[in-house]
Amino acid sequence: MTTHYFIALPIEADEFARIQREVLPYYSYRRVYRPDEFHLTLQFLGALDDDRVEAVREITKQVANETRPFTLTFEQIDFFGRPDRPRVLTIIPEASPALTAFVSTLRGRLNDEVPGLDRKTFVPHVTLAKKWDSGHVVPHMAPTFHVTETIDAAVLYRINPSHTPAYEAVDVFPLTRSEEDTWRSRLKFLT
Repeated sequence: MTTHYFIALPIEADEFARIQREVLPYYSYRRVYRPDEFHLTLQFLGALDDDRVEAVREITKQVANETRPFTLTFEQIDFFGRPDRPRVLTIIPEASPALTAFVSTLRGRLNDEVPGLDRKTFVPHVTLAKKWDSGHVVPHMAPTFHVTETIDAAVLYRINPSHTPAYEAVDVFPLTRSEEDTWRSRLKFLT
């Protein structure tokens, strides 16, 4: 079996699990994501050999070193597919210039160095569930929420479909903090 990889932003907000619990009774999915699997995919990489994995690591590290941490705000549930039987149930972030710039730079450099990558349009989302099972969506009022997530790292994941969780972090790439932010962080612990 071929090993597949992707680069993503880990999403750790406990609120996402609460939202998922509130909305899932109105849907029917075969694959429900666990809270430790929540992420926002930046680039699906597919099958990679060791040399390509190393190239991806170097590129991701460089781009992360050029990117400051930023915040994403989530306030909306969305889906892919038909409204009555959506194939993927998601939570989407508000537009973010910082996310757009980070993804554009990362994907541009990856496409230059790693041929054959998935070139689908980037649609930022966090998947809650996928693979519609049966029936139709039960009419309901979507919960209201306002979740902010600080993004301070990107992660290279390996997909292990037969394991739980299915996504294994292979490497973490911290986003660069400004010198001022680093000192503020240090002072917080010293005072």
